[in-house]
Amino acid sequence: MTWNTNGQDLGTPKAIAEQIKHFLPQVAALQESCLNEVREAVRQLNEARLKYEYRSGLAALNGGCPGRLGTAIVYAKGTTVRAHNKKGYSDDEGWTEARGMQSFTTKLDGQWVRVFNTHLSAPGHEELRKLQAGELTAATRPHPRALVLGDFNTRPHVTKVMAPIWQAGFKDVDQFCGPVKDPRCTKTLPRTGPGFPTEAAKFDYILGRGVNFRSCRLHTPTEDHRIVVSDVTVDDVPRPVCTVT
Repeated sequence: MTWNTNGQDLGTPKAIAEQIKHFLPQVAALQESCLNEVREAVRQLNEARLKYEYRSGLAALNGGCPGRLGTAIVYAKGTTVRAHNKKGYSDDEGWTEARGMQSFTTKLDGQWVRVFNTHLSAPGHEELRKLQAGELTAATRPHPRALVLGDFNTRPHVTKVMAPIWQAGFKDVDQFCGPVKDPRCTKTLPRTGPGFPTEAAKFDYILGRGVNFRSCRLHTPTEDHRIVVSDVTVDDVPRPVCTVT
């Protein structure tokens, strides 16, 4: 599961806990999340006898957040989480929001997989996103089986940013989202208007190399980012059509 919870305005511990209770993911990758809210959400989950743990990624002080704002992974207790690492990109827009990648190694169907959680720079900073996508791709290179989850702040057919991702052999969970613009690609930002893209956009990704996807569901808890959820396997299965709720 991946979700930009927008902790500056929309995220709350209750909202995070409710969505994890709803989907019961093995791993949830969160972006733009207040880390104190993630910690409280995990406490609420454990209080409800759902055993989860969390690891924080890069975070920065942010005036819109009652704590540090950044990325985090929430995972079911007992999930293998090895070699957890967090690394900032070499450049970003300099705002009070950390841009970087959080990664760890886990097991999927008995095979080792490296998992990355990331949030690239905001719209209007295409050159920075291009640089960051290149650094992200380089970090995945040693891993034949890899998952990348997160908010890329760009559409899949934007060649300048996404070309390294597609050239590295990654495929999105949505079979219609790739280097060629396709109207069937399901949007993950449902709302348009002030402060939002001029049209609904695909910004949130679950990308896989050496792994495949059994399902694809997009859930709309707010008017900002949809949650993207999938069952992942190493079996050879066709990519699913995404459903939206």
